[in-house]
Amino acid sequence: MLIFAKDIGERDHKHMREADNPALREYMEYQRKLFPYTVIRAGLDLAYKELDDILNYIDNDHQKPEGSMREEYPSDIPAWYRQQFPWSGSFMEMEDLHSLLVLLIKAMDSFRTYEKGNTYHWTALYDCTRNIVKVYNELLSADPAHARDIQLSQGVEVNFEDFINNYWPHLEFMILSKPDFAHTRLMEHVRRVEDFVKEHMAEGEAPLAALEQAGKQFNLDPATLPLLRRDKISPEMAALETFSLKESPFESLTQIVANDEDASANGLSVLDAEYEKNFNLLRSQAPA
Repeated sequence: MLIFAKDIGERDHKHMREADNPALREYMEYQRKLFPYTVIRAGLDLAYKELDDILNYIDNDHQKPEGSMREEYPSDIPAWYRQQFPWSGSFMEMEDLHSLLVLLIKAMDSFRTYEKGNTYHWTALYDCTRNIVKVYNELLSADPAHARDIQLSQGVEVNFEDFINNYWPHLEFMILSKPDFAHTRLMEHVRRVEDFVKEHMAEGEAPLAALEQAGKQFNLDPATLPLLRRDKISPEMAALETFSLKESPFESLTQIVANDEDASANGLSVLDAEYEKNFNLLRSQAPA
């Protein structure tokens, strides 16, 4: 199973403050209607099928392969790839992304180990999740019967930005890029790194050298700099890190928060504090 910022297998968590806060309870009820594992798994399935179709088409001299169920193929495949996978397509070749998807699907289907991803994997998973959520939300409105075939939730639209806020550990692949969504809390780390890089560049340091310094200063994920440099992905960077089930990667979420700069989080478990901060963020972004 892949290790996310929260356990994607848990669906019934109750926040300790929701009984006293109707709005927070509504937010948590929405969370309990989501199927996080299915969101990720279905996104990987869709992405793999899409890429597999296109790569088979290329291998078949740009002719529809025998037995293919796909009706149309893009006339400009590089443009299609960048549009369909805007982040992955900026940093990885199609064949490399296809290989990563195979590894990620295997990890999702394994319930005997935990697998930890790096920036390459988070980039791929981000695009996969965005695509499947878009498809599902559109089906809920236009064709609910087909939406039930995917069933990413108990009949509610998936808030993509909130989903990422809750389950992604970082968005370092967005450093020095413009995101399509605010991701305010996760982007705080990104902006600090960017400010550091820009300051060093203003002092005459080359961009890549400034990024190298930022990597040391902010303890960036080991795959972040190779990805941002658009290095050819190595076997080491493509691999997932394996842990046994005994290592309990989510144990830290049960710890009680103390001395947080947001005083309202103190006394909560880390998990409840994270949910509440994302709830408050979502409420602050709601139209007046």
